[in-house]
Amino acid sequence: MENELLEYLVKYSDEIRYRVIRILIVFSFFFLLFVVFKVQYITIFGYHFLFIYPNPYDNIGAQALFLLKAHILPPGTQLIIIKPVDGVMADFYTCMALSLILSMPVIIYHVSKFIAPALKNEEMALLKSIIIPASLLFFAGSFVGVYFISPELFRIFTSFDIGLGASATLSVSGFISFLFMYIIAFGLSFEIPVFMTGLSRFGIVTADTWRNNWRYAVIGALIYGMIFSPGVTGFTMVIIALPMIALYFGGIYFARRAERAFNESEKASESTEQ
Repeated sequence: MENELLEYLVKYSDEIRYRVIRILIVFSFFFLLFVVFKVQYITIFGYHFLFIYPNPYDNIGAQALFLLKAHILPPGTQLIIIKPVDGVMADFYTCMALSLILSMPVIIYHVSKFIAPALKNEEMALLKSIIIPASLLFFAGSFVGVYFISPELFRIFTSFDIGLGASATLSVSGFISFLFMYIIAFGLSFEIPVFMTGLSRFGIVTADTWRNNWRYAVIGALIYGMIFSPGVTGFTMVIIALPMIALYFGGIYFARRAERAFNESEKASESTEQ
């Protein structure tokens, strides 16, 4: 098995390198943009325009972090620096997370192009049709995680801290690692319907199989929530798992529709051959 995998990687090493380089170019472009530049309004003849200019100390990543802090953390919560490098790493992590989110359509595109030669024409058409939904679902999951879920989580955590008599303070590195773990976990979990629909459309997994194994899906969602849950608490695990479970049942519906399309295409191809 290992030899077969090694031979496969060697055979397609040039193609893999080409795709990875293209992804890294886009990711690096966004990362450098967010690290080096700052966005600010300028006024010309009474009109306001957005303008970017170099400012690595108060860059786009720092601005995004400030907006996230204002939206997510309860009033009175203070972000503190524990180690000298905390501020730098928090800024870099923010820029990396933003770059990853914006690069996701390119990542999905190059992954699909890599596997395209192994697909039939109808399978390739389906793959093209799910690139945009997959990207939109990732953005939607990230948005839900950062805009709706995270503020409520931090409000609950802060209430417990105050109840224990503790001050509402949080290290900037802990805040960023906690937050973006949630954002990426939610973004990936929203890809579940696309994954299920694709497998059913290719005839690999039937919709009845998805429906009959929903209990395993619930357990898998809880395990996923446990792995990606910052602090590995039962509450945060459930918060991640619940949307995944809902998306799974939504995926069953779309998988059934995709399965019908697959069966119709198979019947059409058989009648053509006859």
